[in-house]
Amino acid sequence: MYNYSAQEWLAFFAVYCFFGWIFESIYVSIEYRKPVNRGFLYGPAIPIYGFGSVVILFFTAPFKTNVLLTFISGMLAATLLEYLTGYVMEKMFGVRYWDYTYEPLNLNGYICLGCSLMWGMFSIIVTNYIHKPVDKFVKGFNSTELWLFDLIFLVFFCMDVYASARAAFDLKKMFKDYVENNETVIRIQKRLDVLLAFAEDDYNHFQSMMDEKKKEYEDERDRLRKRLEEFRNKYYNNKERSNKRVMYAMKRNPGMSSKNNRFELDSLKKMFMKR
Repeated sequence: MYNYSAQEWLAFFAVYCFFGWIFESIYVSIEYRKPVNRGFLYGPAIPIYGFGSVVILFFTAPFKTNVLLTFISGMLAATLLEYLTGYVMEKMFGVRYWDYTYEPLNLNGYICLGCSLMWGMFSIIVTNYIHKPVDKFVKGFNSTELWLFDLIFLVFFCMDVYASARAAFDLKKMFKDYVENNETVIRIQKRLDVLLAFAEDDYNHFQSMMDEKKKEYEDERDRLRKRLEEFRNKYYNNKERSNKRVMYAMKRNPGMSSKNNRFELDSLKKMFMKR
């Protein structure tokens, strides 16, 4: 078992958060062929890699000399962490920040066999290669320096979590409003279509009453169009501050998805990713 203090564990968490951000940003930038500041947070840190690495180090400690058991224990621990994190984040923020729905042998889109196997390989790499220089780096600090390092990281990390969560909740509210408004627009459009059909039918069968019916139709059409415009103005013109935060959140997470409202989320992504 690793004999580390709480200060050292926090320092390891910070280092692996940064390493995870580097890996994810490079990977996603290559995938989307443009620079992407990957992650839920604004800063250069992806917490799931920090938590994942700490969890792997803790649960593989009894099996450090056995590669197979290191692989299995690290894979299971990290996979469970990934599932719980994905589930909680979707419940909190309304969207998925990663989605394995279309990957083979996935479980509810939160985890899949391929990524679990990668966590197992990552466990071997971390425990046998990466953690040795990280351990040396952290232990190179004296007690005061390590305390200062942890304090600075913790302050910026908490500020980043607050700002990023606020942007995520803005996105959740906007997404909910967009879905509701989109349903209202569809209902209004259907009513317009019905009114048009009735107006044409009246014209064909009651020519003598057409002028009066046409006036009623036009008045109703103008009223409905005014309502439609009011919905759009309310949605697009009153959210400038939250729009900016949502735009950054979407640009950092181009792969986010929604199981039940995929069309609406794709529309929002097209709207903000072009900015």
